[in-house]
Formats: sequence, C-alpha cells, structure tokens
Amino acid sequence: MPRAPTLENYTALVTRLDMVRNFANSAIVTVLATVLSVLVNSLAGYAFARLQWPGRDRLLLLVVALMIIPLEAIAVPLFYEVTLLGWRDTYWVQIIPFVANAFSIYLFYTFFLGLPRELEEAARIDGAGPWRIFFRIVAPNAKPVFATVVILSFLTQWSALLWPLMVTHSETVRPLPLGMATFYSLPPLQWGDIFAFGVMMVTPVLLIFVLFQRWFVQGVATTGVKG
Repeated sequence: MPRAPTLENYTALVTRLDMVRNFANSAIVTVLATVLSVLVNSLAGYAFARLQWPGRDRLLLLVVALMIIPLEAIAVPLFYEVTLLGWRDTYWVQIIPFVANAFSIYLFYTFFLGLPRELEEAARIDGAGPWRIFFRIVAPNAKPVFATVVILSFLTQWSALLWPLMVTHSETVRPLPLGMATFYSLPPLQWGDIFAFGVMMVTPVLLIFVLFQRWFVQGVATTGVKG
C-alpha cells in the first residue's frame, strides 16, 4: 500500500541541492529572453511585412534560410565570440544570443501579412505614427501569434541544456536543467527526488501553456486554414 502523500522528496531537493537558486536562474533567463524575443522578433516581422526598404526581400530569404541551421552548427564559433566579449558565466550569455530567432520572425511576418491593412491606414489618417500603429493597432489584433511565440520561446529557454553547459560553470548562474543533470550524478540515487525535480521542471511550462492556450490554438487553427 502506498504511503500518504508528503512533500518529503521536495524538501530533500532543497537540502541536497541549491534548488531555489537554480529555479531563480532559469526564471530570470527565461522571462527576460522571452520578453526580449517577443519584442524584437515582432518588430522585425512587422518591418518585413509592412515596411518598404532596400534589401528587404533578400534579407527575408536569409532569415528563412537561417531556420534550418541548428544551434550545434554554430555553438563553437558562438562560444568563441562570447568568450572574447567576456560574457561567460553570466545571465546575458544565456539570453542575448537567442533573442533574435528566425522562426519567430517568420511566424510574425506571415501573421502580419494576413492582417487587413485598412486598420493601419485608418490609424495613419488619424495621425498615428509607426510605433503607435504597431503597439495600439497591430499588436492587440495579433494575440494568437504572440501567444505562440511566447510558448515556444519559453519552452526553448526553460529546457536549454547544451548552451548553459558550455558557457556557465558556477552555481550563481546555473539554470535548472543543468542543475538537474548535476543532481542526477549525486549519490545516493533517489528516484523520488529525481521525479520531484522533473515535476518542478514541467510545472512552469504547463502554467504558461494554460495561460496562453486559447490564443495558441487560435494561431494554429488560423495557420492551418491559410495553409
């Protein structure tokens, strides 16, 4: 017969590992990276979809081409670059390289193409500038794509392991996935503690999906209809 439910495994995590620090590190990196990613990539997608400037089409083709390049292909030169900049073992080395994302830019670009231009033209006639049009007109009507990018960016950053393993070495900035890899190698091997760690890893992702699922499903459905 199973025993009554307890929090014994979770308290063991705190005593055997600096769980709070690892969780806080992942939260800081993931939230900042997601917010910056949504801001930068949405503005880039809007520039590609609506603005006219020299070299736009060629640069868009480059963005599309970059979607097929995995992190593993650029990890070594990127590691060399951040080492020269003195960014290793910091929060910023886990955030800045992944703010701009080709896939997110393309998602925003394709969604903004489907928005009716009449809304922006009416605002422009009323005297609104590009920034006000984007934040007051375009962004409120693009909740599905914003929710999609938030979920994908959060999931990618929260579960990142390879890059933090390469660029961090101290507990001060070590994220949760790397802390879990370290914890797994600590004797004694307690599967209850490991499963509790897994619950701590998955819970924030589930919460983000629950918060944004309505707009996420809307965005997937819209993309499917257009395709």
